[in-house]
Amino acid sequence: MLGAAIGGIVMAVLAGFPAYFVEFLHALLAMPHLAYAAVIALFFGIVTASKPGLVLVPVVAALVYIAALAIGPVVLNHAPLAVPAIDLAFARQALAAYLVFLLAGIIVFGLKKAALKVIG
Repeated sequence: MLGAAIGGIVMAVLAGFPAYFVEFLHALLAMPHLAYAAVIALFFGIVTASKPGLVLVPVVAALVYIAALAIGPVVLNHAPLAVPAIDLAFARQALAAYLVFLLAGIIVFGLKKAALKVIG
């Protein structure tokens, strides 16, 4: 019973996900979002110390990014705090952010390892 419910939720999140991911990448190119993502990707990419961390660290990076999207307008524009609703849209956003930070983390981790080999 629980497995069927979880399977239904997973299928609901994945339905139409490729189109949502393209929209997410398009929205990511907006200036505040791009700045948040770049700083978070660099920080968490540099902090990643091992290959297993490449899979786990983007989870935290995605959550930090979503928190930055909620807190950023409050700090920058003195807007009221808007906490995102925990629903299927949140799950899609979290999955899309995870995939973006997974790719960015792999790139930064690879560059860091290459730089460390060159240095010594």
